[in-house]
Formats: sequence, structure tokens, C-alpha cells
Amino acid sequence: MSLVRLCGRVLMVGVRGGTMDDPRLREDVAACREAGVGAVVLFATELGEGGDRNIHHPEQVRRLANDLRHELGPDLIIGVDQEGGQVARLRPERGFEPHVSAASFGRMDTHSRRAQARAQAKQLASLGIDLNFAPCVDLSVNPSCPVIADKDRAFSRDPHEAAACARVWIEEYDRFGVTCCLKHFPGHGSACDDTHEGLANITDSYDEATELAVYEELLAEFGDRVAVMTGHLLHHTIDKRLPASLSRAHTGGLLRARLGFEGVVVTDSLDMGAITERFSPADAMALALDAGADLLLDGVNMPGRVRPGAGLVLARALAEAVEDGRVAGGADRIERSAERIQRLVSSEKC
Repeated sequence: MSLVRLCGRVLMVGVRGGTMDDPRLREDVAACREAGVGAVVLFATELGEGGDRNIHHPEQVRRLANDLRHELGPDLIIGVDQEGGQVARLRPERGFEPHVSAASFGRMDTHSRRAQARAQAKQLASLGIDLNFAPCVDLSVNPSCPVIADKDRAFSRDPHEAAACARVWIEEYDRFGVTCCLKHFPGHGSACDDTHEGLANITDSYDEATELAVYEELLAEFGDRVAVMTGHLLHHTIDKRLPASLSRAHTGGLLRARLGFEGVVVTDSLDMGAITERFSPADAMALALDAGADLLLDGVNMPGRVRPGAGLVLARALAEAVEDGRVAGGADRIERSAERIQRLVSSEKC
């Protein structure tokens, strides 16, 4: 296997277009095929260019998922952000099952929670989507947090209540072969900033005893049955320079060593302003791998960041970083993450 194709196995990229009749999608899929890209993420809208992107209506998404796996292989991971409420790519006005926000979910009784989670898991499985970047287990520590509490994305301020809500999601998703991804490690709920625009500094606001507790509880129970997404969150006491998504102290130290997590670690999207304002794509990917991440997510969907054939562009950039020594462990390091991702795929589909 070429180094470029090996690097493609640890990438999850965004693609343009909703059907194979769209020349943009054919171009992006051809690039992903050449690069051996192992995962794609779907969006409803083109944040960078405007208009629809991948998700139009249920039958179209089913066809798209089938076509993508036909072109890129049956083990292709297809991911989406479907938290519910304001963060939902599958919306009722497009014919999809409605799903309440995390805040509303947290106020439900146990029976209603399970019914909601089951309906969403069943829908995702029927569409061919096998990885959901949810549940969001950030806590409403800061009620004014612009991207968490302010958007009703937190189940609760209490870590045990949030874990109880997330547990229902994971259990129901397991029944339908869809994997959950907990986010945003180590916790975005105390932040005052939006990482789409720049780094969020949580040094003075982070409540470790509370915000880390939800991960301790869930990972002790579910282990590598879930994935974990690291956030672009800066905590100077833990790492003076790098956000959690690129930090060995956060990912390798807190998540891997302290919490004992051996499953797939996914970065938050590397095209967000928090990363692009400070790092090149190659440097960001190399740092994330060195930190302990496995799946490098780039939605290729932020203003100014949309680029044709991104899968191949990114795989080549990562291969160059490996060749010039920016990835500690070189190709062997990439292989270890690729194998961990493959195990996640196999467990999803067994």
C-alpha cells in the first residue's frame, strides 16, 4: 500500500454534492478513491459556498450512502452530526424524524428518552449512516456558553445526569449498529468562545471534577464501544501551547493514560478557525496524530476552506508530513490508528 493511501485510511472528509449526477461529488469521490479515504462526513448545507450539500431527503441519503460505499468500499464509515434541536443535519422539513435538543432530552422521563434515542438510531441505520457525532456530553457549566448551553446542546449541568442520558443513546444505538461519538473532550460547557471562529480558552473556567466526571463514568462502562471527539479547547495548565485536539497532554495524557481509553479518538473538524488561524493542514494532522488521535476529521465546509478533491489533497499533505519526520513513529503510527478505526468499523457491522 502506498503511503498516500495509508494516510487516507485515517481521514474523514467532507464531500460536495448529494448525488453521483453532480460533477462536484464525482470529482471528490474520485479523489477519495485515489487516496484510499476511509470515512466521509455528511452535511445538509454548504457553509462555505451556500445552498444544499449532501442531505436533501431520506431516499436521496440512502442512495448516496449506497453509492459512496459502492465507490469507496463497503467498510466506508459515513458520519453525521445529529444531536437534535439546533444541531441536526436531518431535519423534519426535509422529511426526517424529528429529534429534540439535548436540553429537552434531559428533562424527559426514562421511557421517553429511550423512545427518542431508539427512533433516531433506527433512522440513521436505515439511511446507511454508521457514526453519529453525538451525544454531546458537554455540561451546562456556563449558562451563557454561545455554542453549548445557549443552543440547548447540554443534557444537564450534573455529570451523572448527563451520563444517564448518554447511556440511553449508546445502548439504543448499539442495538442498530450505529456508533456514538462523545464530544467535546475534555469539556466545552464552560467556554465563552466559539471554536468555529478561534481557540476557546478554558483555563480559568474549566471545572475538571465536574466536566471530566461524565467521561470517567461513560468510558468506564462502554470503553471502545464509543468514539471520543477532542475539542479545539486550550487549557494552559495542561498544555501551554496546543488545544486538546492537538495536545499530547490532553489526548495521550488525560484521555488515554488517565481514563484508560483505547478506542477511536476523532478530532473536531480541522477546517475550523481555531485550527486554521494557527496551523497548516499538514501540521494540524501531524500534531493530532502525535497527540494520540486516530481519525482526522476535516469537513471541508468552512468559508474559505472548501476545495475540490480534498481527500487526495489532505492525504498527500499528511504523507509529506510523514516523510519529512513531522509524524512521530512515521508510517507505523498511521497503521496503528488505521487498525483501530478498522476495529470500530467491524464492531459497527457485526
